[in-house]
Amino acid sequence: MKDALQELNADELDTVCGGMKTDPNYVSKDVIDARGGNFTVLGITFTFDVNGKISSIS
Repeated sequence: MKDALQELNADELDTVCGGMKTDPNYVSKDVIDARGGNFTVLGITFTFDVNGKISSIS
């Protein structure tokens, strides 16, 4: 058998175990956009997104 390198197509990629597949169109409410930021006032943390809108208060 000869060793060969080849790029996997989408069907072959689906059969690979232990890999990770991403979907850029999937949005999870549990993930905070890393481009935003946060600040804390009197022990309350305000987290905001890239557009400056507050996304959570904890």
